[in-house]
Amino acid sequence: MTRRNPSVPLLFDSKIESTARRNQREIRQSLQYIEEEQEDDTNTTEEMADNNSLPPMIAANPVNQNPAPRTMYDYAKPNLTGAESSIVRPAIAANNFELKPNTIQMIQQFDEDPNTHLANFLEFCDTFKINGVSDNAIRLRLFPFSLRNKAKQWLNSLP
Repeated sequence: MTRRNPSVPLLFDSKIESTARRNQREIRQSLQYIEEEQEDDTNTTEEMADNNSLPPMIAANPVNQNPAPRTMYDYAKPNLTGAESSIVRPAIAANNFELKPNTIQMIQQFDEDPNTHLANFLEFCDTFKINGVSDNAIRLRLFPFSLRNKAKQWLNSLP
């Protein structure tokens, strides 16, 4: 006897069949319910857009004044809140300003001692000039790359 060709015919079990039919019916009903909900949401959104009014819950709460509905994609999208740098970089007039990867690698070789680190960092930054870019702009862009480990965590924790 093999699985594909059983020697004994399969028996009909009415309990199993009725359970399978009931499960199929529940699945169809839940899918219809979901489709109806989506249609209702679409109609409500279109009505709000046509009327240009806020739903009662949003109108009652002055803090939440964003009437645009959010999709699952909006909730799944990463936001950059808290990812901003604590260093405010000045604008640069030069169109071709670029930090080379080997410059960043060289600046990451500085000592752990804070005073020596700063002295070496300033000395390194004074070794090159770029037309249209101030010394402070260069320093402010390079400084985060010079930090590692706890010093980098400290810089990222600053407001």
